[in-house]
Amino acid sequence: MSGDLATYGVSVREGAVMALADSADKGGPKLAVDWQDNAGDPKSAVSIFQKQMLASPDIYLSGVKPQTMAIKDQVNTKGMPHFVWIFDAFINQNTQNNFRTWVSYKIEPPVYLNYAKRIGARRVAIVYVQLPHTVEEFTQIVIPGLKTQGIAEMFVEPFEFGRRDFKDIGVKIAAFAPDLIILNGFQADLVGLVRALRPLNLIKDGNTIATYDMLDAANVLGADELEGIRLVAPRFETRKTESGIAEFRKNFRQRYGKEPLYTHAFAYDMIGAVRDAASRLSLPATSAQWITALRSTNIQGVTGPIRFDENGDLVTPLEVGVYRKGQLVPDDGK
Repeated sequence: MSGDLATYGVSVREGAVMALADSADKGGPKLAVDWQDNAGDPKSAVSIFQKQMLASPDIYLSGVKPQTMAIKDQVNTKGMPHFVWIFDAFINQNTQNNFRTWVSYKIEPPVYLNYAKRIGARRVAIVYVQLPHTVEEFTQIVIPGLKTQGIAEMFVEPFEFGRRDFKDIGVKIAAFAPDLIILNGFQADLVGLVRALRPLNLIKDGNTIATYDMLDAANVLGADELEGIRLVAPRFETRKTESGIAEFRKNFRQRYGKEPLYTHAFAYDMIGAVRDAASRLSLPATSAQWITALRSTNIQGVTGPIRFDENGDLVTPLEVGVYRKGQLVPDDGK
């Protein structure tokens, strides 16, 4: 198994290495990973891929989007299973060999739509960073979904990547007077948006829901700034005291001396899926045999059930979390 990572490299590698060690302790199939850092450069990703192919790996792992896209077609040509670590909603459509054990913009929209329905939203403001995968999520899934639910009044404001001042967007949202605000962006974007909206008293308990990256923004924002904000979150973050999750967190802290991110847990479960498939194969196996075995995976992982849909995406439970006194907890609907 070969791995070529950049942005998610450290957390994915740590989670996977922990899973490999646990697998070895349990006497499972022997798995090895050749880790390489593409340094955020698509050309390096291509060079690394070519070198790693000399060792004839069974499975390839790549991230993030520019680097994955640079090698995706070559991996497809090889026909080997390819674990992709990117958010794009439709990256796995029309492929036979792609897999993803990671949250994505494919499974996020239903949470937005269900939340809008639950609170009876009629006027929705949407703010998102203008990148291909976010444009895809909102223009092809979220906005049409809201319209289907009968929400005709929407204020939609894309913003350029790298923007730092969001005060004018706050003024526009205030003029629109929404009963639901959906925020998308990276850590710095969400910090800037919250700090632009709070002084205008636009964020009220229950009227604002954000994307996964609010988990990162929470490391910067204060408890008062976070209070009452909802976000789409994996249960690994909202249910930290559940037995399997709590045990993983404890073991991770003992190994690495720090708190795990949800990325670590999903990487751990990726190796769990590979280990499970390997245990049902007579090794060495062909790419087609690996793909068939992976597609039939159905076990319990740290993040929830480990099984893949028809496109190779992990069927993982997400829910609405809410910040209370600086802590993320499940939204109880009140």
